[in-house]
Amino acid sequence: MDKLDYQEVQKHINILNVAYHLCLEIVEQKGYESKAICPFCGYNKNSKIPTLSLNSQTNKYCCSRCGAGGFSIGLYARVRGVNTKKAYAELIARECYSQDRAAVEISPINLLADIELRDAVYRNLLGMLKLEGQHRNYLRKIGLLNSSIEDNLYRTIPKNYIKRRIISHNLSKKYDLAGIPGFFQEEDFNWCFNRYNGFFVPVFDQNGYIQGLSIHLDKPFNNSEDIWFSSNNKINGTATKNYIMRSNISLNTKNVILTDSFILGHLIKDVLNLPVISFQNISNSYMILKEIQNTDIKNITFIIRIPNCNNNLDYIINRIFRDLLPLGYSLDTKYIKKYNDIFKLDFFDETFNVNNTLKRTA
Repeated sequence: MDKLDYQEVQKHINILNVAYHLCLEIVEQKGYESKAICPFCGYNKNSKIPTLSLNSQTNKYCCSRCGAGGFSIGLYARVRGVNTKKAYAELIARECYSQDRAAVEISPINLLADIELRDAVYRNLLGMLKLEGQHRNYLRKIGLLNSSIEDNLYRTIPKNYIKRRIISHNLSKKYDLAGIPGFFQEEDFNWCFNRYNGFFVPVFDQNGYIQGLSIHLDKPFNNSEDIWFSSNNKINGTATKNYIMRSNISLNTKNVILTDSFILGHLIKDVLNLPVISFQNISNSYMILKEIQNTDIKNITFIIRIPNCNNNLDYIINRIFRDLLPLGYSLDTKYIKKYNDIFKLDFFDETFNVNNTLKRTA
């Protein structure tokens, strides 16, 4: 966060809330302007007029007597005898925001970094982390082999705040993190990323680059087990995209499996060695069509975990089927409760039933 961004943040710390926490004596108030006794030069005994002006619109203060002035953070810092970084942290903790709580656009949204830089940053990040026992056991229990677990670079997200700061700081010395989803700057200008109870799931492209990171949560959030590693609406943060991961697909592929879980996609790719397209929160069928249009694929099976699918899945299924069926593709859905249900011997033996599919999505 540069100086201009920091000044923008200062404007949204309510000057009247700051005055309250500093126990300043406010004498009069007219509109956005309030008059108070200046904590630096005191009361003007000659004119008996309060000299400190507080503007709740701009969150600035100014003393007509001693000349002290600035933003609300500076006022708090000077009275308390602390630096502005500590003042900022204390005021945020006290929730001294502007009264209207309007959304603050700290800085323009960063452009997404190119795939090579994202891959390098994410691989370095994952290289600093390890996969905790609970998550390794979880992955083995659902059917992944140790070799697949290592190849897919799953890593537990650190809960320790200082560790996340140190990792981010080390990465920022090697790379420009502006443009890397998941990373953002805090009030002291240092980089960090959020804590999540879960583990990272890298999302690879067909060339083996890491496009982005998905997070598999230990406990579902908003009825979804998986979210994106993103820093949208954070200071100097970057939004991610809804990436698709395709595996074992060639020009001659005729059948493909769709799944809204990257972990399930890894299982199908690594253990069953079947063609698969994995996604998370896509909103249209074009993204699927783009991945299969230059192949011989005709049959598509959509595997859905119930009740652990994402909230938007009904819309996704309806949209995919509605758009792809007229193009000559055969589509079917198969429902599972557990990941390892796909290992049942007869799971993929049933023939496609387009009529039933159309009835289910009508």
